[in-house]
Parts: sequence; C-alpha cells; structure tokens
Amino acid sequence: MIERKNEFKQGAIAACISVAALAGSIICGKAYDYRDTFIPGTIINGNEVAAMTVSEVEEVLGDYEMKVSFRDGDPLTIEGKDIDYHYVPDGRLDRLMEEQSPYKWILGIFRNTKYEIPEKREYSTEKLLAIFHAVPQTQSSNMIKPEDAFLDYKDGKFCVAPEVEGTTLDMKAADAAVLNAALIEKKNLDLDAGQGIYLAPKVRKDNERLGKDVEQLNELAGGRIVYDLPGGGTRVLDGTDLKDWLEVDDEGDYYRDDDIWEECLTEFVQDLADQVDTVYKEHPFTTHSGDEIMLPGKGYYGYRIDKTNEAEELRWELEDNEQTEREPVYWRTENADPDDNHGFGGDYVEVDLSLQHLWIYKDGDVVFETDVVSGNNDSEHRTPAGAFFAYDKKRDTTLRGDKQDDGEWGYETDVDYWIRLTDTGIGLHDASWRYSFGGNIWRWNGSHGCINCPTWAMPTIYELVEQNMPVAVHYGDTQ
Repeated sequence: MIERKNEFKQGAIAACISVAALAGSIICGKAYDYRDTFIPGTIINGNEVAAMTVSEVEEVLGDYEMKVSFRDGDPLTIEGKDIDYHYVPDGRLDRLMEEQSPYKWILGIFRNTKYEIPEKREYSTEKLLAIFHAVPQTQSSNMIKPEDAFLDYKDGKFCVAPEVEGTTLDMKAADAAVLNAALIEKKNLDLDAGQGIYLAPKVRKDNERLGKDVEQLNELAGGRIVYDLPGGGTRVLDGTDLKDWLEVDDEGDYYRDDDIWEECLTEFVQDLADQVDTVYKEHPFTTHSGDEIMLPGKGYYGYRIDKTNEAEELRWELEDNEQTEREPVYWRTENADPDDNHGFGGDYVEVDLSLQHLWIYKDGDVVFETDVVSGNNDSEHRTPAGAFFAYDKKRDTTLRGDKQDDGEWGYETDVDYWIRLTDTGIGLHDASWRYSFGGNIWRWNGSHGCINCPTWAMPTIYELVEQNMPVAVHYGDTQ
C-alpha cells in the first residue's frame, strides 16, 4: 500500500516537472521571438506597438494625414507621404527595445506598459503649401468677395439685404493655419472655424443704422405709383426715386424738406409729361397712299398730361404712402393705342393739301371723300399741317378775320357748317362762293387758312366727323 502511494507521488512530481519544462520552453521560445520586437502590452505615445520592430514603430510615429475643410467645396486631404512627412529617430526607441525583457512578454498580456517619448518630425513646408495652393478654393478667381448688408427696396418696401459672407480667404492667415496644423499634428483643420481666415463683411443685417433707415424711409417714402402708359408700357415711381427726394441731417436721419419735395414732385410730373405727351410733337401717320410720314408738331391731337391735376393727385398719394397702379391724369388722349394706326385708330379724317383732297375713314375704310381748297400758298395764309382733332362743331356761324385798326374785322363770312381744328380759327367749312375745288386753286386763290369744302359735301362731312375725331393734315410729297 505504501509502495503504491510512493509511485503515485513520484508520477505527479514527474508530470509537474514536464509541464513546467513545457511552459518554460514556450516562454523561452516566445521570448526569442520578441528579441527584436516590442512585447505585448507595450504602448508608445498612445500607439500599441506589440510585435513591432523599431523601424516599424518609427513608421507609425511618422504616419500623418491632414483634412482641410473650406467654407464651400470638397475638403482637401493631405497625405504625409505627399509632403515627405516622417519621424526623426533619436535613439529612444532603440533604448526602449534594449531595456525591455523579452521574457516578460507573458505579463504584457495582462497589463499594459505605456511610454511617452519626445517626437521630432520633419516634412516639406514647400510641398504642403503647394498642395494647399492648388485647390480651387484657394484660387483668387474662384473666391467670392464678402458684401456688406445694405439698404434695399423690394416689393414696394425698404428692407435690409443681408450680408454675403463670401469665400475670400486671407491667404497669409490660411497658410499660417495649415502650417501650424501640420506642426502640432492636427488632423482636422476647419478654416471656417478660425477667426480672420475668411474675409468678413463689415456691416451685417442687424446693423442699427440700417434698421433705422428702413423704418424712416418706409414712413417718409413708402409710396409706389405704377403708371400705365400708352402702348402698354409702364413707369414706376417708388422708394428708389423718392429716397432721393429726402434730405439727411447731421445724425444721418432722413427727413422731408417740403420745398425740395415739392420741387422734385414737379420735376417728375414734367418729366412724365415729356415722356408721354404727343401733342405739339411730330406724329407718325400712314397716308391714304400707304406712305409712312411724320406729321409736323403743330397739331393738338395726341396725349397731353394735365400736369396741375396730376401733381395734385400724386401729392396726396405720396402723402398717404399709397401703392397703386393707374394712368396719368390726362388733359387729352389719343383715340387708340399707339400700335393701332399710330393712335388714329379706324375713325379719322385725312386731308392731303398737296392733292387738295379729303377722306373720311370709319373702321379703317373710306366712307366719304371730296376735293377741297386750303389756305392761300403764302406765309400768312398757308394751312398748317399736323395732327389735329375736331375741336368743336357749330351750325350757322360767322367766321371773322383779325380785327383791324379801324375796329372792323378783316373779313366776315357766314357759313352753314363749321368744324374747328385749331384755337386760331383754322377749320373745315362750306364755301358757297366757290364753284370748283381741288387742283392748284389754293396756290393763287386759296382761303385765309381754312379748308373750304363744297356745299354739297359739307352736310355729310359735318354728320360723319364727330367731335374729338382725329384729323391728319399733310402736304404729302409736294410742298
């Protein structure tokens, strides 16, 4: 029994010795593997370097990548190899390798050993800046300049147009930021997060002065009048113009000087009239023969703004800051749009003084025509050409010439029908004393300036020619 116990004990001891020998063999074998690599659990400057050689650790410590973000566009990634980025060995890694015990590798499985060593790295700043300067965002031609917030006018109201941040880099500041990021091994550089790297607007939308200007201008110059003009055009008077009618005091505040405001209003109405009025201006006309001519600017037919009443209407509208669309206040208008037979429309009278002939048109067609005799061909009696209209109509009236020094009229003539064309006494009337019309009678035996019509024709003319009907009088091609 004792012998059996001894045999068991001896066997156990032998087994333990075998296990120990095997473990020792494994430890020694592994230790041999770590004779030129770092053992498990070794952390150098935050990097796990187990099983790495010194040169491999140097590569890890020399590994670097920088991502540069811009305000717009894709970010730029700069690889360390592209700028010759590398770790500069100083022997510290070699010493750590020499100082470690490879046989302690098994301990590293259960606990870490951390080392912090100084790191020196080198790279090419020239290559770094060359890569940075090659991207589109750093090209001056691609940069958008910053813009200040400013006073704007939209949809009939003054407002503040917000600033534009732009994408213009201060390249000196941007270069410094990139170089500094590489120096401290910064991996993510957001240029938009830095102060002064992008040029910035000087005035922003919350500017107190701009806000005050908007409030004052909407109160003083908030009106907007859209004028519907002949031919379908428009003219707008709004804050963009009215702002210039205001004055600014020493504090920068807007105010209305009544005298200056009234002067600007009067000038505007005059300018509007100059633009719109066609009375006393040359007027295009298509003759009976189809020729395009210009009637002299002597007639009364056309558009004419009533400047007094227009100014009064506008004055009240601007006082109340009204926003409206309307026509100007007219004293006279043409009978049709400018694109409808140059404003004459389809109902009008044409008198060709060279042919001594008259036509009456209705809806664009000739409904009546006759020969006539116009004013004698001299400077005093020659019938004026121009765009006129039937000023007024009268039956059974007496026409009189200028009053003479002796108090007598130059002439007195009774007529049955009278259609005035001018306020100086030129018009259409019957001439019972004449027995022939047309031809060249006017050159040697014309009227005092009126257009004489046959007695048989004048009743029809009087009936067809309505008051305010346009009358085109011209000399055709013969003067």
